[in-house]
Amino acid sequence: MDLPLPHPGPWLARDLADRLGSAKAADRLAQQGVLVRIRRGAYYGAEAWAELSREERHLAALMAHHEAALLRREAGFAYSHLSAARLHGIHLWNVDELIHLTMPCAPRRNAHAVDVRVHSTALGEEDLSVVRGLPSTSLERTVVDSSRMLRRGQAQIVMDHGLRLGIDRGRVDALLDEAEGKRGIRTARAAWALASALSESPGESLLRYLLSLMPFEMPEQQVEVSTRRGLYRLDFAWVKLKVGLEFDGDLKYFAYGPTAEVLVRERKRERALLEDGWVLLRIEWRDLFDEVALRARIASVLAAAAA
Repeated sequence: MDLPLPHPGPWLARDLADRLGSAKAADRLAQQGVLVRIRRGAYYGAEAWAELSREERHLAALMAHHEAALLRREAGFAYSHLSAARLHGIHLWNVDELIHLTMPCAPRRNAHAVDVRVHSTALGEEDLSVVRGLPSTSLERTVVDSSRMLRRGQAQIVMDHGLRLGIDRGRVDALLDEAEGKRGIRTARAAWALASALSESPGESLLRYLLSLMPFEMPEQQVEVSTRRGLYRLDFAWVKLKVGLEFDGDLKYFAYGPTAEVLVRERKRERALLEDGWVLLRIEWRDLFDEVALRARIASVLAAAAA
């Protein structure tokens, strides 16, 4: 059955009732698999929903929440923390799917749906922005707030990407000072101290964090190496030892052209580096979750290169 609506959504139940002429129409279409209930009182076309990424689905839920809040004449809040991170397009890894919002006063108990987490804080004008048409915390506030509620590696991903997106370093320093003594501040400060705008993906950020815990000199990032086949760039490198470290995420092979062509170029690139005396160690996502084995691999390669 085709979706009897001009766009896939999100749609509030009351709007569907008005358009389809029945208060039960939304539930009936959901039972038939035409619509998907994305949160309390909100729906989306099932076929279109299946094609959305996890981040796009969260943004759709935010839009539905905001529309419902306008109808209830709720005001004085801003989407914050991980929800604001998604609005700003910040990289996230393995985080919750709740709708996070910040308002000056804590609401009465059960005032919000179960998928909403309310943070009670007074926000200044410098901490507010409008992103994708929705009220949000600023990029700097979002990075700090999100990092304070995450585990260390997750916070590193957020801090690194915040730098790539151009956060104001001075404002981040000020926000960290304001949060001194509060929950999660040590994690946020540690991630900020190690933050690098040269990390191009969540995997590179997490790998760099793990490297900082290992008993090796930290490698340089995004190192350009000249070979007979041209200039190549390594994610990480111990230049004096001619040891390169590459993080192989799917993006590297699927985002820049047909996969087969990219792999051929990668093999040619690697041969050129090897001819010049480089040793190349490739790291995959699964390697990041066995720190002992990863440390042993790196130690072995560095020792051989030093010898």
